[in-house]
Amino acid sequence: MKRRILSALILMGFTSLVVQALLIREFLITFYGNELTIGLILACWIISEALGSSLASKFSSKAKSPFLTYSLLQIFICIYLPISIFLIRSIKNILPITPGEAVGIIPVLVSCIFIIGPLSIFDGMQFPFGCRLHSIYQRESKQTPGRVYILEAIGFIIAGVVFTYVFLTRLHSFQIGLIIGLMNLVSGWLLLKEAPSFLKRPLRIFVSVLIFFILYLLFSNLSPKLHTWSIAKQWKNQNIVEYKNSIYGNLAVSRQAEQCTFYSDGIPIINIPTPDIAQTEEFVHFGLLSHPNPQKILFLSGGAGGPITEALKHPVDRIDYAELDPLLIKLLKKFPKEITKKELSNSKVNLKITDGIRFVKETDSKYDVVFVSTPSPATLQLNRYYTKEFFGLIKEMLSPGGQLILRLPGSLSYINEEQGLLNLCILTTLKGVFPHVFVIPGDNNLYISSPSPLKITPEIFTRRIEERRILTNTLTPTHLEYRLKKYWQDWFYDSIDDKTLKVKENRNLAPIGVFYGLSYWNSLFSPYLRGLFKTLDRLKFNHIILYMLLFIIILIICKTLFSKFRNMGVGVSIATTGFAGMSLDLIFILSYQVFFGYVYHHIALLITSFMAGLTLGGWIVTKNLEKIRRDFAWFLAMEISVILFCLGSGLFLTYLNGIRQFGFYPVFYILSCVSGLLVGFEFPLANKLRWHDASYLKTAGVLYAMDLLGAFFAALLVSIIFIPIFGVLKTCVFLGALKTAGLLLFLNSKRLR
Repeated sequence: MKRRILSALILMGFTSLVVQALLIREFLITFYGNELTIGLILACWIISEALGSSLASKFSSKAKSPFLTYSLLQIFICIYLPISIFLIRSIKNILPITPGEAVGIIPVLVSCIFIIGPLSIFDGMQFPFGCRLHSIYQRESKQTPGRVYILEAIGFIIAGVVFTYVFLTRLHSFQIGLIIGLMNLVSGWLLLKEAPSFLKRPLRIFVSVLIFFILYLLFSNLSPKLHTWSIAKQWKNQNIVEYKNSIYGNLAVSRQAEQCTFYSDGIPIINIPTPDIAQTEEFVHFGLLSHPNPQKILFLSGGAGGPITEALKHPVDRIDYAELDPLLIKLLKKFPKEITKKELSNSKVNLKITDGIRFVKETDSKYDVVFVSTPSPATLQLNRYYTKEFFGLIKEMLSPGGQLILRLPGSLSYINEEQGLLNLCILTTLKGVFPHVFVIPGDNNLYISSPSPLKITPEIFTRRIEERRILTNTLTPTHLEYRLKKYWQDWFYDSIDDKTLKVKENRNLAPIGVFYGLSYWNSLFSPYLRGLFKTLDRLKFNHIILYMLLFIIILIICKTLFSKFRNMGVGVSIATTGFAGMSLDLIFILSYQVFFGYVYHHIALLITSFMAGLTLGGWIVTKNLEKIRRDFAWFLAMEISVILFCLGSGLFLTYLNGIRQFGFYPVFYILSCVSGLLVGFEFPLANKLRWHDASYLKTAGVLYAMDLLGAFFAALLVSIIFIPIFGVLKTCVFLGALKTAGLLLFLNSKRLR
């Protein structure tokens, strides 16, 4: 019985992480793949899990057959998981969404609640019932919640590695879902041995039938057919000829007649053999015509499928092309078109399979023109290409007279406030690095930046086209005269030069560009939320700290006046620790991404480091829980340690931002592990402190819910609001202030006792 229970508790953590990662991946393909979507998904998962834990804690201690209940929860997860994958892929048939189209916050939020909610509620209910199962083979004690917490964390650690390096690259989503369901069914079948006799036989027969059915799906051709059918639902009216996952993301290829469109996490990135000719020609030729003699060119992503072809029309000596995902290059070769075959086989083109920023940091080459063709900075990943630090790196690698070319969303008819703020933010950042910045307004505003003076006129462009014998479809003298007319320059600057618009420079660890990117994105797809983004943009950091302190003062007064509030100190401390733990995890992931490149390659290791620290901390305290006599003193020490760690992390990351070497990457695994260690220390101690207030099951469920509640607000707020608006350092200061406020409440609880 002991082995069955322990394996079920480890499986609880394993299932939770795999399901979260799997559904996040599916949602990213369906919706616009940015941190807003991830934050909303995690927030919905965590708050629903907290609800489930809180509800189950009320009756888990009174349940007559906890084995039966736990088994039924596992059966439900098994049945609903494949259904949830199908629902996510079918959501485009319900909402008016076309492939590649972004959506607003509300549709994402509603979809998350109705699809993820049932799964996460039942996942959260497993924890208090898991405590009940644990107490059956081992006598009821204060160590029970901590031990279950550790076992769940062990499952998380195993899942992080298995999902990233086994499931993600070898199996499609339905296969992963079926395997997770099979594992839960086997565990549930074993636990049903302890179920009431009149239910044991029929339920075990039912579960046995489900097990054989899933095995049949896995080893027959039904699973691939189900996968293909659901993809057809997901990509309505699209002929999907390839659908692959890599460690970097999902890639899909659709084909209509001879035209192929390549999608990365649901976003169209390449159209061949006929790209957007007008946009491609303007982006490449305006950039190269503005340079008197471009010899060495660098494309940071987005070079294949047209841009390189246009660049080769100029008398260049070399084109370096940095692309992150090798699977994209494999798919371009699998679906060959004349345009990409010539680009990738040309002797002047040097393909670099690496992160663009990592390449910029490591190369010793000098370039005449550097093209940044990534989308606008609506995500933390994309924002790395629009920061002051990145522009500084580009400036260093430019040859004399060299230029940086990038583009942002624009218009020749009307620039709304959100679009103006985004353009003004990046323009301000560019001018903080390059003394000369020339903007060519259009449907995409083209920015040409250089340390040297720029000479850009229709006459110069026309003469250079003739001298270089360049053949284009759109760049006629009349078109050049129209596009480079000084009227458009004046109109653009008048549109964004509003004295009321105050913007900061976009930085690596203060990515305000992400906020303006998200604000612009939502002005298009959720215009009813424009007021919310305007309010957030006016937030002041000192006001946030003041409001938080006022709230804590109100809580202290309530604790003093009303007896039912007197025991909230420990719960609030656990909630603030959950908030700090999730926030630090997000901060370390973001910082790793900024410093070293595409973090999702190593995100499993960062998560594993955090969970390893969490497990170690929980195990150390749980093992010595009965020996700890001065509970309040130990808990106080842990609270102070978390405060100091939050403040120290902000200062340390600020210091690392100025270092260009890559040898310090192990530091992030250590930081993640230490943050998990501190969180793991507190949970068992908190349960011991609250032991006298209620049964251990109710205490464990309530505190677990408080921990998840804090993590919910962190997932919802930190990566979307705090880090973009205030930056990493101020966010860490806020975390320290929040934990200090929680500590004051905890000390007030001790005084009241």
